Amino acid sequence: MDVLPLNFRSLQYCGIWYEFPEHLWLIKTVYRTFIVVVIFSFTLSELIELALTYDDLQNLTECLFLALTFLALCFKMINFMCRQESLKALLNTFRDEICQPKTLEEKGILAKYQNILKKVFIFYMSLGLMSGSSLLIVPLVSMENSRISTLPMKAYQPYDVEDTILLNITYFYQVFSTWIGIIINVSLDLMVCGFIILICGQLDLCCYRILCTKTKMFHDNNVRHHAVIAEVVRRVKSFFIVVIVPLFIFSLITLCTSLFQMPEKEVLSLEFFSLFMYLSCMLFQIFIYCWFGNELQLKSKTIVDAVYQSDWTDLTPKLRRHLLFTMFISQNGLTISFHGQCSLSINTYVSILKTSYGVFNLLQKTSNI
Repeated sequence: MDVLPLNFRSLQYCGIWYEFPEHLWLIKTVYRTFIVVVIFSFTLSELIELALTYDDLQNLTECLFLALTFLALCFKMINFMCRQESLKALLNTFRDEICQPKTLEEKGILAKYQNILKKVFIFYMSLGLMSGSSLLIVPLVSMENSRISTLPMKAYQPYDVEDTILLNITYFYQVFSTWIGIIINVSLDLMVCGFIILICGQLDLCCYRILCTKTKMFHDNNVRHHAVIAEVVRRVKSFFIVVIVPLFIFSLITLCTSLFQMPEKEVLSLEFFSLFMYLSCMLFQIFIYCWFGNELQLKSKTIVDAVYQSDWTDLTPKLRRHLLFTMFISQNGLTISFHGQCSLSINTYVSILKTSYGVFNLLQKTSNI
């Protein structure tokens, strides 16, 4: 993959993405089905356990944050697998000749954003795997008589887990489900952010070309380049916004339940550390969505300055009108939002934190009654 290689390679290893599925299609289909069954069955067991503990606030909050995390993952996977043709069209837009660098300076502009992508992916994937691992090793640390006595996650099982063999099988099933879920979740989360970062790189490239262009023909190409960028933003919004809105709602709930659980654990215990790591992942997940969405809005407004600073006085009236229209579009900035609501911005991030803290206080008061 030439676009978001780390994301798509991880999803390919997990079986839910193949750009050319015709090769070894039977093996790929079986592997994909296996992964989907594992993730969805684990989510179902979490939801059943959640329904069975609805009358116990302590157990409810303990089950809720993991159940909603995997439920959000299922939404992302369904959206991703059912709309892969739209995704391929989006990838082909980035491969358009006008989006490709022509000089060393242009390659340097795009390379800067590729490095940002790589660093964010490695950091977030490491954070996610550390969070999941800290949760999964709790039963190993608390082993009794050299055997696992508890499972790392509360989930409904249709059989008796007191049996050692069944307990060990269930433990490894939860370990596998969690690790695969983390890899898919991080890859899909950073796909949204990755596309936004690439769009910011294209906007920088467009500004550079506008400032450096001296001929009328190339100015016409710059207008077309900006139109392609606006189309990419529209495609990204159409593809991902249907999962971003539920994700924000679920994240808000999981943030409060995680905060509610932390005071119940000993500060130096492994359970407290795993919850702290999970909370850090959730905060970082929402932050990168909002931060890069905010960067997109700010970066898109720089087109106006670039056009104004260019040699627009030497252009024909037709090209001036085109550039004027480009400036008019760029004045409000390009945003990713759901019909104007739940936009990816720093203000949204602050609102989520405030609401989460309010619900957390409500949970605390309810538990003390």
